[in-house]
Amino acid sequence: MAQVQSLRAGPVRVLRVIGELDAVTVPDVAEKLDEALLTFEEVLLVVDLTQVTFIASAGVGALVRIRQKVQQRQGRLIMILPLQGRARRLFELTRMIDHFEVHLTLPGAMSALRPHEAHRLLSEKPEPTPSPTPTPTPPRP
Repeated sequence: MAQVQSLRAGPVRVLRVIGELDAVTVPDVAEKLDEALLTFEEVLLVVDLTQVTFIASAGVGALVRIRQKVQQRQGRLIMILPLQGRARRLFELTRMIDHFEVHLTLPGAMSALRPHEAHRLLSEKPEPTPSPTPTPTPPRP
């Protein structure tokens, strides 16, 4: 059985998958991932797989579909994969790790998103500020 914990950190949705991600549990997990996409205007999604004890190809397929949906909405998806574990091995063996932005920890993933937010805020056109009217200098006698 798999569980999905959902956390929100500002504009970022973090989904922590716990347990086994196989053909039986994928539909429920995929539904929760889809719900996360529907609840945010700007899609900044972190999927934490550090507590996944088993992952089958069906789980990888669900994550690929979510990645495609995030890309269609011009969002960003980051996966957290520890250096050790079945999830990491499967992503490396299938070379799917090359198709995802991967970080080792949640703090690492969150700090990677900060430049993205800064870029978005900087790319918005600021409201023009009125220029101060120069004080006329009196004519010299």
